[in-house]
Amino acid sequence: MRLHAALCLSCLCALTGEGVARAEAQASADPRAAALAQRAEWVKQHAIEFGSCEAGHGFEDLEPLKNIIGDARIVALGEATHGTREFFQMKHRLVEFLASEMGFTIFSIEASTPESYAVNPYVLGEDNQSDPKALIAGMYFWTWNTEEVLAMVEWMRAFNRAEREAGSGRRIEFTGFDMQTPDVASAIVRAAVEEVDKDLAELVADAYDRIEKFDPHRQKAAAKGGFATVTGTFPVEAAAGRRIVFRGWIRTENVEGWAGLWWRADQPEGRNAAFDNMFDRGPRATTDWKQYELALDIPADTTNINFGMLHSGTGTAWFDGLEVEIDGRKFDGDGRFDFELDGQAVPPAGFAGHWAGYDLASVEESRSGARCLKLSFAGEEPQAEEITGADAARLAGEVLEAMERAKQRCEEALGAQRASWMIHNARIVHQCCQMFAGEKERDLSMATNVKWILDSAPAGTRIVLWAHNGHVQKTPPLGKRETGGGGSMGGWLDEWYGDDYVVIGFTAAEGTYTAIGKNGLGTHELKPPEKLSAEEIFKATGLPRFILDTRLGSKDNPASEWLTRSVKFRMIGALAQDWQFGPVNLGRLYDAVIYFEHTEASRPLK
Repeated sequence: MRLHAALCLSCLCALTGEGVARAEAQASADPRAAALAQRAEWVKQHAIEFGSCEAGHGFEDLEPLKNIIGDARIVALGEATHGTREFFQMKHRLVEFLASEMGFTIFSIEASTPESYAVNPYVLGEDNQSDPKALIAGMYFWTWNTEEVLAMVEWMRAFNRAEREAGSGRRIEFTGFDMQTPDVASAIVRAAVEEVDKDLAELVADAYDRIEKFDPHRQKAAAKGGFATVTGTFPVEAAAGRRIVFRGWIRTENVEGWAGLWWRADQPEGRNAAFDNMFDRGPRATTDWKQYELALDIPADTTNINFGMLHSGTGTAWFDGLEVEIDGRKFDGDGRFDFELDGQAVPPAGFAGHWAGYDLASVEESRSGARCLKLSFAGEEPQAEEITGADAARLAGEVLEAMERAKQRCEEALGAQRASWMIHNARIVHQCCQMFAGEKERDLSMATNVKWILDSAPAGTRIVLWAHNGHVQKTPPLGKRETGGGGSMGGWLDEWYGDDYVVIGFTAAEGTYTAIGKNGLGTHELKPPEKLSAEEIFKATGLPRFILDTRLGSKDNPASEWLTRSVKFRMIGALAQDWQFGPVNLGRLYDAVIYFEHTEASRPLK
């Protein structure tokens, strides 16, 4: 009775003018809390709640998705981590919904193309001998080697069997669009071309024999895409609208690539406003200690700034004595950054980053002071007899061009479908070599492969994609287009397909995830949501799970304008990391986001 009375008294007080005035005063005293509450209330009013992330629970709570998706031919499902159980289960449920209710007939995953297609006969019921666990493991990605993905594959097989028995003509196929491994693709090309033409077969054999001497995994770090970064988040309010100069001392030993300082400023919508990574002037090979600097004008409307040190390629780089000037005045960092790099902490205070394949250490080898930071390539050095990535890309390109010129002969010998498959696998080999040579970005190749899947299917075919948020989001290409221009797979698909491409991102506020850490594959904790991040706003709603149409945000509405500009959004890949949030314009890059308050790590198959 006392508890009941206390609750009633509390409710009565809240309804009085005194209670309202007190709440308004508190909001005025804490504008961040007021903004959080206002945004959370708007989200709560527009959230599409659903009961379960597991398949087999009907579709009534998912019906609103039909309005979000409309007539789009491509629905891309993202994920904030590569190891979250609820994300995978919900994607399974969405595949069930899209196949059963909206006529989607192709599923495609961020995994090696021919290895993924090897799962399809099992899914279609044409292969009754293979172990589905072995087929999933054969895709090479530990990320998908889970109980959740196996459950989806088994559901697909059961769905196809039921539809076949019912004579409905409906089915769902299993495919993939990645291109990071050339072995199976090259074997498919070698075998098929033997049936076409002796001269063409000899050209393929000679080129692929030489390509096999190129070890992309050994040379990956020496390619343009292989690098280590030590990253800090700089206070925007200190630098926006001002000129910064970032200095630091660097020495190198046997660096193939370069070492340098870097700085990036982002404007609303995630646009890159200012960037320098010293690619054109960073130290290479072996050099003594020297002070380097970069200078940038930071736009007044900057929303996020990251900066730090980097090492691309093999060898070792040492860093010491960092300093930042803002409009000619030294920035002391208020103690948040170890600019002197004298501490023993790794990474240094105020910094995080990504250095997989490298050793990061604080060592007593400084130019001045007690210590400095050392970044060393930890992989194997390329052997003299190996060919370069550029050589491999050129050879693979010659094979692809020869096959495309001989397309008619290939079709006459193999039939149109087998010929197209052979040529596409030659394209996969070429794309892989181009990626490791730094000639073409992976996301452009993956988008090209999705387009090939649709072009090869009957007109009007609808496809659902499974990949990371960073791949499916609509980041436009802004740089050199022929190499990828920094665009995401989703950015290219958005450019090519427009309204026919719909993106649904995934995120969570708390819980665990599977990723590779210092001790190998394991379970890791999600960091608490950062202030006024999308996740903090979502958590403040008190809802356990929901779908939000991110296109509903309006610049004219204080409660939803944050959806029209960059906000912090969780972004974790295959590697465990402490730095888990980055700037994302949810309304521009996504059509909807699926949120979970709490998640668990995915469950690896045993």
